[in-house]
Amino acid sequence: MKKVVIALMLLLPLHLSASDLSKAEKVDALVEVMNLDEMLDSMNIQINNMIGSMHTQLEVSESERPLFEEYHQEVLAIMQAELSWEQFEPMMVNIYNKHFSEEEITAMLEFYRSETGQSILSKMPVVMQESMVTSQALAQRVMPKIQALTEEFHKNLKEHRKQEKQTQ
Repeated sequence: MKKVVIALMLLLPLHLSASDLSKAEKVDALVEVMNLDEMLDSMNIQINNMIGSMHTQLEVSESERPLFEEYHQEVLAIMQAELSWEQFEPMMVNIYNKHFSEEEITAMLEFYRSETGQSILSKMPVVMQESMVTSQALAQRVMPKIQALTEEFHKNLKEHRKQEKQTQ
């Protein structure tokens, strides 16, 4: 009898549906089914690749290459320490708990467990990568305008302060 009870207790979690879990358990299951750890790994790889290609943008010479490599390794060390799944997971769980009701978590869990949900999740790393590339291109196009405006503002501010000082 004791063995039957233990066997039933071990099998019970296999029969629980999303509606039988607590909100915290649902959020944990959602984080797992969404493969957020893999998405974070993918994001870190993309950031690493972007940093690795900065030497071209910065026109790093061969003699400067060791300096760049040292910088790159230091950035990687920071990323591994600060952007690890162990750091990220509790924050994601907190965000999902904070912004979504239990009903919404249940619906997302059911959706992402579906074939369509899994298909969408499998495409997300590519979507994120293309979004990053597009954002970078936009930022590179806008930054010179913002820098020029900032320089003009500093010039105007300096002139204003100079005039203000003269009138005192």
